Amino acid sequence: MVKYFLLETDDNPGTSAEVERFDLPRRETSKGLILDITAQQNGTCIATRTGLASQIDQVRIGTAESNRVSEVDGEDLDAFNVLVGNHALFDAAACSDNSRVVHGMVYPFDQFIMSPQIDYGEEFGLTGNAARNLEIAYAADGSNVDDKRLAIGIVTVPESRTKGFVDFHRTAYCASNGSNQRIDVPEGGKLLGVETFETTGAADVTADGAHRTDQSVEEMAVTINRNDVLGPIYTTTAQQHNGHYEIGSISDEGYSLWNFGIFSRRATPGIPTNGEIGQNWQIRQLGGDAADAVRTYIIRQNRNV
Repeated sequence: MVKYFLLETDDNPGTSAEVERFDLPRRETSKGLILDITAQQNGTCIATRTGLASQIDQVRIGTAESNRVSEVDGEDLDAFNVLVGNHALFDAAACSDNSRVVHGMVYPFDQFIMSPQIDYGEEFGLTGNAARNLEIAYAADGSNVDDKRLAIGIVTVPESRTKGFVDFHRTAYCASNGSNQRIDVPEGGKLLGVETFETTGAADVTADGAHRTDQSVEEMAVTINRNDVLGPIYTTTAQQHNGHYEIGSISDEGYSLWNFGIFSRRATPGIPTNGEIGQNWQIRQLGGDAADAVRTYIIRQNRNV
C-alpha cells in the first residue's frame, strides 16, 4: 500500500543560512520527496522562480559522516523537474509587500514518481540500507523573499528489494577556452542523463558570427578510457532533443539535459543497455570562449541498494 505523509511540516529555518537534518524511513522504500516552499515577498519587487528555488541551497541524501550518496542544488533540481516534464506550481504574481509566494519540486528516488509519469508500481526507490538521512542546506533569505517555510512530503511503499534509486553527482568548475573538462562517472548502475548549467548558454550569445564558441560549453561526449563513445554533441542538441522550454517554465535557458532514457520502461533505464557503468567512464565537456561557471550533474540509477 502506497503511503503519503509529511516528513516535516513547514520547517522554519530562520533568516540565516543553515543546515537541517531529517531521518528517512528505515523500514520502507522511499519513492520520492515533495519539497513544498512557501514564503513572503519582501518589498514590492516580484520574487523570481530562481530566487525562491535557490532558497534551498542544496538537497543532500545521506550525510558526510555516514554515507553521502547524492547532492543537488535547489535551483538545479527545479530545472531538472522542468526538463523531465514535472512543471510544479510557481506563483509570485502579486507586487505587494508580504504577499505569499509558493514554489515546489520533487526529489525522485524513483523517477516514475514524477508527473506526468506517476506510477507507484515500478521497482525503484531508496531503502534504509542505502541512506538514512536527508540534509537540507538553506540559503539566507533573499533580497525579495523572507519568512520562508519548507514542508517535506514523502511517498513510500512497503520495504522491498529495488532495482536502484536516482542519485545526482555534482561537479562545478570554471570553463576554459579550448580545454576539456573530464568528469568521472561513478562506477556501477546506469547513466540516466547529464544535466548541465552554462552561465553563457546559447540564448546569451550576442557576438556577430558566434554560434558555438562563445558558449560556456562548446561540445560534450561520453568517454571510456578517454575515447569518445557517445557524441560529441552540442548542448543545444541536447536541449532540442529533450525539450521542455516553454516560456516562463524554466529559470534559465542555460540548462540542458542529455537524456539517456530516464523513463524507459524496459527493466533498467539508462545506459549501457547491457551491464553497468564500468571503469574509466567520463563526461568530456569542451570549454568555449566564455570562461565562466558551469555546473554538471551525472544522474545515475544507483544499484547499490
